[in-house]
Amino acid sequence: MKNITVIVRNLPLNTRRNAEALRMSVGLTLCGDKVTVIFMDDGVYSATPAKPELVGAPTLKKEFEALPMMKCAMIADKPSMEKRGVKSLVSNVKAAGRDEIVRTIEGSDIVIPF
Repeated sequence: MKNITVIVRNLPLNTRRNAEALRMSVGLTLCGDKVTVIFMDDGVYSATPAKPELVGAPTLKKEFEALPMMKCAMIADKPSMEKRGVKSLVSNVKAAGRDEIVRTIEGSDIVIPF
């Protein structure tokens, strides 16, 4: 079993990258590996209870429901949240300090930045 970390760093409304990162994360769990998704920088906006479908962007609802069922951890970087004024996250994502983020990345066998 490998520890795989997927880092989501982009704004969610101007690209499908974040949606693809989460879909890929769901797929990675099927191989029995431990998958963690980290939302950093502008990627923290993806972890908010926004309604991207209002502007024609892909909704991430299915992925946010599937990932916890597949035992995939999802964490948001507190400094990124604070810098952007993000106060709330979807229920399955927990806020974590930079130290925990760094430990998660260092403990990974594979890191996939998106």
